[in-house]
Amino acid sequence: MPDKREAIVQAAIDLIGESGPGSFSQPRVAKRVGLRQSHVTYYFPTRDELLAAVAEEAVRQRVAAVRQARDAGGPRDQVAALARVLTSPALTRVLLALTQSADQDEAVRASFGALATGLAPLAASMLEDMGAEVSESSLALLHATSTGIAVLALARDDDVTALAEHLLTELVDRLAVPRAAVGEASRAAST
Repeated sequence: MPDKREAIVQAAIDLIGESGPGSFSQPRVAKRVGLRQSHVTYYFPTRDELLAAVAEEAVRQRVAAVRQARDAGGPRDQVAALARVLTSPALTRVLLALTQSADQDEAVRASFGALATGLAPLAASMLEDMGAEVSESSLALLHATSTGIAVLALARDDDVTALAEHLLTELVDRLAVPRAAVGEASRAAST
């Protein structure tokens, strides 16, 4: 059984994941975890301290999920696993809610820095396994595409996992094109 601090943070993550940032308050978290609000404020005296702990744990969970995707097997298995991570709405909803807070909360902003730092080596490893170029640009493209897919998954009513897998596969395939061929295509397009 998790300790009370972990249970409080997970209850907050679950609330935000189910209902968005409007559901995040210390009284609602206390009710969700089955504690009095005084217990929540004992561990997290302010809403901002609880929010910082939520951000830290949400980032840890996302990095762990991407690590599992990277370890899923061959390149296509990794793409499929990453697509499932990105199209799972609950944690994406939490991360998007936290994005709003990161603008004004240094602790939450620091967690997003930790997210980028934690994901970069995993993304590089996945790109390398898939025969794609690993560069600052390719990592940024994968990050931007992944973020877009996650947002798209929240915006649509239907299951977009197959679409996410297709988009990720297409991105990786394009990144795997030998650099000489890309240069030739760019020169041909400009003439």
